[in-house]
Amino acid sequence: MEDLERAGQIFNVEKLKNKLKKRYPNHNFDIPPEPDTKCKSHLCKNKDKIKYTDSEGNLYCGQRYKLQDDLNPYKWEWRTCNALLQKKKQGGIQREIPF
Repeated sequence: MEDLERAGQIFNVEKLKNKLKKRYPNHNFDIPPEPDTKCKSHLCKNKDKIKYTDSEGNLYCGQRYKLQDDLNPYKWEWRTCNALLQKKKQGGIQREIPF
């Protein structure tokens, strides 16, 4: 725990938090954001594509796709979708459902 406190002092985390609170006064940064549910690629819907679950049992799309630059048609980079496909159902047996 002492190492984390030292790291917070070195990188001045409190100053950053104060700047963010000043810039976004109505936002509560203590609550984590909801997962993204919009697929960035149409490839996630195929049943043979990569899907993964997190520690809570939610199903996500792990499909990789090329994101092309708007200004340069020859420039692109790999991105991963990471969209939430299915939330964990409460109770019962968890299993993957094909899309």
